Amino acid sequence: MPLTDLIPAGLVVGLAALIAITWTLARRAITRIETRFPPKAEFITVDGVRLHVRQTGPKTGPAVLVLHGAASNLEEPHLALADTFTGERVIWLDRPGLGWSDRPDGLWSPQREAALIARLLETIETGPVTVIGHSWGGAIALRLAMDHPDQVESVVLIAPALSAWIGDAAWFNTASFWPVLGPLITHFIVPLMGEGQARSGAVSAFHPEPVPDNYLENSALPLLLRPSTWRANARDMMEVNHHLETQEDRYEDTHQPTAIINARADTVLWAHRHGGMVSQRMPRASLHWVSGAGHNLHHHHPAIILEAVHKVREQARNTAGNTAMTGPAA
Repeated sequence: MPLTDLIPAGLVVGLAALIAITWTLARRAITRIETRFPPKAEFITVDGVRLHVRQTGPKTGPAVLVLHGAASNLEEPHLALADTFTGERVIWLDRPGLGWSDRPDGLWSPQREAALIARLLETIETGPVTVIGHSWGGAIALRLAMDHPDQVESVVLIAPALSAWIGDAAWFNTASFWPVLGPLITHFIVPLMGEGQARSGAVSAFHPEPVPDNYLENSALPLLLRPSTWRANARDMMEVNHHLETQEDRYEDTHQPTAIINARADTVLWAHRHGGMVSQRMPRASLHWVSGAGHNLHHHHPAIILEAVHKVREQARNTAGNTAMTGPAA
């Protein structure tokens, strides 16, 4: 007997109506998110990929590139650092696939991301930059420094994720790619219910410090709740251990001056295993602990980040000056 003969026609009609209503509500939620948080910077196309980029400060001079962490966008670090960095030439980037930046098709990796960012720096003619990376953005920052050393003169890492085996991906990241359940999560559940989870996630990211007023709104974090953005971030987090295992053996070969700024009370990752242990393996890294701070320490301690930028930049230039005076080794 056909299955349709066993299901009352009224139930089929009711289920179809429920799906249609839910789909409409989810589409409206996505439209509201994009209306609330429109792109506020310029779009630059690099190798056929449209990237959302904000440039602030002087038009010339040494540049700082800021790479946000997972589940985020350029507005998050801009909210934290913009006022403190008013005198600096800064490039704020929506990392590919997040915020308003596109991500190319195919398998994505820190290597591909670093290559695309390097091409962006060439396109806007920044010269060698100081790159700031927060959390997962720290891993991308180091990949950029390792793969494209001529374009990175120094590095500042804020609560970085650097070592493999940091734990399994959250179940909802993996489940976002399951048959049936995956589309249900990405197209219905996340757009309709995700903001509540985002708020609780922010509390964890800032603990033990307070979440700034109107943080979700001012940082445009709900942009993550759009299906394509959610899937891009979920894919990154599903493969984070593999990506870090692939690159962490190369950290000893990173010769740019690097400041690693860790929070002693970080509840998002084990800071000693990441910034702490990695700093011991990098020939020109210095480690700084911020007491009483959480994973998003850049919001409450922006002056520490700016001071670190000035120090690593000076170290890089002193090295360049010494090399110029002494010439190449015999």
